[in-house]
Amino acid sequence: MRQLLSAFLILGACVQLSTAKHIDGMVGLKGHLAKQRDVDHFLKTQVQSTNFTTSDAIKKIRANRAADIKENFQRAWQAYKKYAFGSDEINPLTLEAVTTRNGWGATLVDSLDTIHIMGMDDEFKEATEKVRQINFDKNDGEPSKVFETNIRYIGGLLSAYELSNDKVFLKQATALADIMLEAFDTPTGIPWQMWDVQTGTGSSEAGPATLNNLAEIGTYQLEFFRLSQLTKDPVYHKAAQRVYDVILDRNVPKKGSIYSVPGLYPIFIDIKSGKFLSGKPNLGGGSDSFYEYLIKTWALSGFKLQRSLDMWKESVKGIKKYIVSRGSDKRMYMGIGDDDGLDSISDTFTCFFPGTLALASRLLNDNDMMDLAHELLLSSYNTFARMPTHIGPENFGFLPDGDDDSDLLETQRGEIKKYGFYLDRPYYLMRPEVIESIFYFYRITGDEKYADWIWEIWQGIKANCVVEGGFAGLRDVRLGRAGGLIGKQESFVFAETFKYLYLAFTEPDVISLDEYVFSTEGHPLKRSFSFNGTFSG
Repeated sequence: MRQLLSAFLILGACVQLSTAKHIDGMVGLKGHLAKQRDVDHFLKTQVQSTNFTTSDAIKKIRANRAADIKENFQRAWQAYKKYAFGSDEINPLTLEAVTTRNGWGATLVDSLDTIHIMGMDDEFKEATEKVRQINFDKNDGEPSKVFETNIRYIGGLLSAYELSNDKVFLKQATALADIMLEAFDTPTGIPWQMWDVQTGTGSSEAGPATLNNLAEIGTYQLEFFRLSQLTKDPVYHKAAQRVYDVILDRNVPKKGSIYSVPGLYPIFIDIKSGKFLSGKPNLGGGSDSFYEYLIKTWALSGFKLQRSLDMWKESVKGIKKYIVSRGSDKRMYMGIGDDDGLDSISDTFTCFFPGTLALASRLLNDNDMMDLAHELLLSSYNTFARMPTHIGPENFGFLPDGDDDSDLLETQRGEIKKYGFYLDRPYYLMRPEVIESIFYFYRITGDEKYADWIWEIWQGIKANCVVEGGFAGLRDVRLGRAGGLIGKQESFVFAETFKYLYLAFTEPDVISLDEYVFSTEGHPLKRSFSFNGTFSG
């Protein structure tokens, strides 16, 4: 199967695309390669600020805050180790081991780089031995969600390898990627959403069997690019890049159609035809990391993957025009929209975008992009800051400036008047996106107020979410613990939430943005690997 799939991807035997010359992503949308002088310029661009406060008093505050966060991470990790070590998750309320990601140990693998960064050497050694024992050919009997397998397992293993140089992580990442590559063996090369590693069959999580979504077909490019570099095997990169080939070849933007604005892609796609099916463009769940990986994979490639940059620029143009909207509170929000209009509803997933946009603004030296990123950060942070818990909701809505509020419920109008937005789904599951974006702004500007914002959120989390088994979710961020707790602690709590909390208070050169690119799951990958257009050396 591995050899057959390699032939399919390299020779394009199963599908003929007019964009075949773009197979590796080196050629841009207008048929040009990256110019060497531009690459040289980008390589010299500095992302992180050089103006961090260096007073002894501030350094002491940072150190104490980092220590507090590490102590709480250790407490949560010890609970996981005591009650669920090697399992996917621990229910923080019942202390039961939970299987959610095939039983391979999602929390174990997703946490590796955070443990290493925090200097928890004994815990890292113990976790390494546990990882060595994982057999990815066996699972819990349920199909694997290919996207989640990539970002949590493969990404976690690659980052652990780069930080520790222990080859067991690369060996396991390659073994799992080879299994997941089989999910790309479809008529178009767009992967199945779900893949059963034991039966070798694909499916969709819900809906038609061949349905997938934008994020879950466009969030392999970063990890697969790096895996091709490390293994010197182009098959992974080619598989991920073929997704772009199909999207661009099979879908032409046309006014009045489901895909009407260049670069603003609908959510749902059929993997057999490669055609978009439905789902208005947005930056939230189901779409988010597709856009994130355009700019980040370009950066990880040493600025050589010109097509990714061109696609990013095209998408940002559409986002500015149709997704971003000023609310009645004069803040700038991200909705759901295209040239057919805007739906003024959003979710916490969209809050990754201000940080990614700020990163792009520094890479591209685009001050206008940074200004927009800052405006979007303010509305994202406000969803946390305005709550009595200092914790924001899963979903929220806003009233576009100048719009009539007569279609809103009375409670929604009241919350808009009080907060500037209304809560649609008021629960919180320890998601990292707001913290992540604030972290980027802190590292990029050096402004201590952003670190203080993160500390404020952390105080809210400690006051409301701490339980014996780690950290629980909240049913209603307006009520905090009194509104009830949710017995859910996903692996991203260890991989992302705690990592961004901690790195906001370490010395800025710890996992510097000038040296690393973070995956969508918060796994840092080194920018220092050179890329000359091949994976042979």
